[in-house]
Amino acid sequence: MDKLLSRSAEYEDFVYGLLSYPEAEPSSRTHGAKILCAVAMEHGQSLKILMHSHAFTSALGLLRLQYEALVRAHWLVFAASDTQVEKLLAELTHESAKAGNSTPMVGDMMKAMEGKAPPNALQPLQEFKENSYKALSSYIHGGIHAISRKSKGYPIPLLENVLKNSNQLCGVSSYFWAQMTKNPLLMAQAMHSFNKYQDCFNYLQNSN
Repeated sequence: MDKLLSRSAEYEDFVYGLLSYPEAEPSSRTHGAKILCAVAMEHGQSLKILMHSHAFTSALGLLRLQYEALVRAHWLVFAASDTQVEKLLAELTHESAKAGNSTPMVGDMMKAMEGKAPPNALQPLQEFKENSYKALSSYIHGGIHAISRKSKGYPIPLLENVLKNSNQLCGVSSYFWAQMTKNPLLMAQAMHSFNKYQDCFNYLQNSN
């Protein structure tokens, strides 16, 4: 696990570097998406810190939060209405917070992106939802997965799968943002990183 955590941190640094580049066509949508990519990356970074501290139940909960932030980043760019974008990016007040709570759930956002987002952007998000999302809900809400794993221990292969799935979501963030820059060199670097850091990925295996 220590070696994987170290390599994962190296890959994280690469992705943060890529996210520092500006988008080609700035808009409120891309502005919000970049913030959400940063939120997703923060969850991924925190997941690694918690794993290093052996706080595994909390780490698994963060994997779902990382995924949800990334889905919303894609949705903002590809499917959200202008009104929905405006609500999410409004100055935070009691009233705007209430209005922002009406944004769609993950399943609705995924459906809204069908036919609008590039298939290669949706595929890894859909695979994660099918393979891991429900189990991760159990960790967040104190369900059977959380009770069983906390009482009996977390197998190393499970923890490695979780960390690699988190890295894969970081990879989705990197390629998504590279596309927003419309810089062929950055897109090529994002794709090359999947080979360079292939030991960091599981290509979204089950997280239960």
